Amino acid sequence: MFMFIEGLPSDVLAIEASGKVTHNDYRNTLIPKAEAMIARGPIKMLYVIGKDFTGFELEALSDDAVFGLKHWHDFSHIAVVTDHGLLNALVNMFKPFFHGEVRLFRLAELPAAKDWITKAPEGA
Repeated sequence: MFMFIEGLPSDVLAIEASGKVTHNDYRNTLIPKAEAMIARGPIKMLYVIGKDFTGFELEALSDDAVFGLKHWHDFSHIAVVTDHGLLNALVNMFKPFFHGEVRLFRLAELPAAKDWITKAPEGA
């Protein structure tokens, strides 16, 4: 499931993934909010993958890929916060293909990730 993280600037989409992330989580939670924000211009994303994250449904992975390709240039900065080694490896592998700047943080570095994403230049 996705939960929105509050208290960040209006151009930051901040979410935390926990448990199993489903197709419905993308279709009913993440995508509508992200597209409403993107309609105003490029955004930044803080994506926290918590300790209790158990994985993605296959259809959710498809949703993520389709959404990512559709909005390739709409994210200026992405902060991924996780202690999951496999997810860190995947982000590092695909990092060169992202349009915006991507940084990885450990869960203990969440305050630093929030600081970085907040101070990142808008629409850069």
